[in-house]
Amino acid sequence: MDLQNAANRVRSSKRILVLGSSGSGKTTLSIRLGQLLDIETIHLDARFWKPGWIATPQQEWRETVLSLISQPSWIMDGTYESTLDLRIPAADTLILVECSRWTCLWQVLKRKATVADRQRTDAPPGQKLDWAFMRYIWRYPTVTDPYVQECILEFGQGKTQVRLHGSPQVQSFLQLLGQSTVSP
Repeated sequence: MDLQNAANRVRSSKRILVLGSSGSGKTTLSIRLGQLLDIETIHLDARFWKPGWIATPQQEWRETVLSLISQPSWIMDGTYESTLDLRIPAADTLILVECSRWTCLWQVLKRKATVADRQRTDAPPGQKLDWAFMRYIWRYPTVTDPYVQECILEFGQGKTQVRLHGSPQVQSFLQLLGQSTVSP
């Protein structure tokens, strides 16, 4: 699907799931989508991680996600593989942000160096850049993304799917989305 067609389809969406590796630009894209479409942006990192980056227990997390997806409209930022079976069927549009692992690692390091933790609205302060997190980013293309693709095949039939490759394509898409109108 070309970017103009994708922008037109996304403009009429009410439940948008934004997926991709940490550092791919999901949050920035989600915030801008929320502004352009006037839809609430839900940052899953802010809901899953408790202060000190303590994870929500899985059963509680699934209940939280069920509550979030029951809303009539949302833009949901975060991959969170354990709840894709809930979120993909509830979404009408899936946006996948794809960047190289090097770009994702660089962007995470740059964000940590330039954005004060307390200024982030998408996550609690104090995220550690430990080896487990770096390994997750490095392995995303070979471990996580294939699983995400399987979930999309299983739960995402008939959904609008938009793949954005890198920041320049994300910016072009947002520009088109800001200019486009839905055809009658």
